[in-house]
Amino acid sequence: MNISERGKEPWFAVNLSMFFPGIGQIYSGKVRRGIVWIISYILLMGIGGWLIFSPTGDIRIGLVLWFATIAVNIWNLFDAHRCARKANNRSFEELRKTSKDPWLVVFLSRILPGIGHIYLGKDGRGILLLIIFIFSPTFPLGSIIASCFITYDAYIAAAPSRRKLSPSWLVEFFIVLFVLTQVNFTPLIRTYVAEARYIASRSMLPTLQIKDGLIIDKLSYRFQEPQRGDIILFFAPERAVICYNNSSIPDPGESWPDLPSGFIHRIIGLPGDKVEVKREQVYINNKTFQEKYIAEAPLYQFGPVTVPAKSYLVFGDNRNKSCDSHLWGPVRREYIMGKVTNRYWPPKRIGRVE
Repeated sequence: MNISERGKEPWFAVNLSMFFPGIGQIYSGKVRRGIVWIISYILLMGIGGWLIFSPTGDIRIGLVLWFATIAVNIWNLFDAHRCARKANNRSFEELRKTSKDPWLVVFLSRILPGIGHIYLGKDGRGILLLIIFIFSPTFPLGSIIASCFITYDAYIAAAPSRRKLSPSWLVEFFIVLFVLTQVNFTPLIRTYVAEARYIASRSMLPTLQIKDGLIIDKLSYRFQEPQRGDIILFFAPERAVICYNNSSIPDPGESWPDLPSGFIHRIIGLPGDKVEVKREQVYINNKTFQEKYIAEAPLYQFGPVTVPAKSYLVFGDNRNKSCDSHLWGPVRREYIMGKVTNRYWPPKRIGRVE
């Protein structure tokens, strides 16, 4: 057996741990150590995510845990390199250091395609490949194909003649992992788990300020129905768009400029409720509804109306300056996208939204 096949490639271990902390350690023969890294990372990400997105969590602690994962990931890369290096005999390490390491070139290419070629002294080719990568997103799956091609080309270009390439199964395994990690799961997360939005108007004052960054929980309403008092993100009915375009209605309460279908208001009326606004007070089922969050008492008359089945009445907290259900009617259940749970911006106002 060739000596290069008996050794552990330190930079290959680093590349593996870039996919997920702990994999490089397992490859290096430190299975228990790798499992500890994997569990630690999952716990940090899982607990941090729960604290950030859960209505009962603490977003500050959650963000601290997520930022801590950056330090953990970097530390893990150094540890993976050290574990693989210690697993090797002196002969392999001496051979490995006689030329530029192909897996180091791969590592550099993963950071920015083309950099690995420049490191090898192939400046022209590296710059050309970098330009190709920059424009590759204009084609379907372009960035994935370009990344795979550039990274593999860098690996081949770095392989010295006096040192055999890594076993083919190792390279194939790496390529499969690389392709999988290039897939963009962001749209799925935004659709089914959570997303970030910002406030562009004053209609939810004083609860939400202009330019507040918000976390929208997309998961909770898959297991429970919206509740009175929830602040929700919903698709705007056509009547709401007409209302928004009416210049006589100031400061509509939605994240409008970027996403005109995304309105943000508070649920007041549930399906079957009788809702009325009179004498500067909201009445639900003929009983006064106490609200501590509104900017001022409503100065208009509304209703009484009965909320249709599978629909909700939503008002802005800045009650007299809001384009909401008192002007254009109820929101159907299927239009509700998620619940506002936490504020992540500005830093001094980070926390739960109620």
